[in-house]
Amino acid sequence: MGFREACRQAGMQLLEPLMSVEVTAPEEYTGPITGSLCGKRGRIQGMDARGGSTVLQAFVPLAEMFGYASELRSLTSGRGAFTMHFEHYQAVPFALAEEIVARLREKP
Repeated sequence: MGFREACRQAGMQLLEPLMSVEVTAPEEYTGPITGSLCGKRGRIQGMDARGGSTVLQAFVPLAEMFGYASELRSLTSGRGAFTMHFEHYQAVPFALAEEIVARLREKP
């Protein structure tokens, strides 16, 4: 039995790092920030008000966070900030995993 067939039969899944992200910005930017995070396959975990600012907590795949500093700066006119740290690994959605595998097969 080949490696690929063994993987298929074992039901193996492709995993990706999931980051815990905290975004702090003035309240008026909450909508655009929420939309941006959800568009990155993010899941909003909570929202708090702190001294005129909103703090959003979310889980977002690391692959979606590249370039987010520039995007957040643009969304908030430079008034937003974020931090992130590794939370855990999660399974990549099946359709996306197929796309990733197909791309890897195309490489020489």
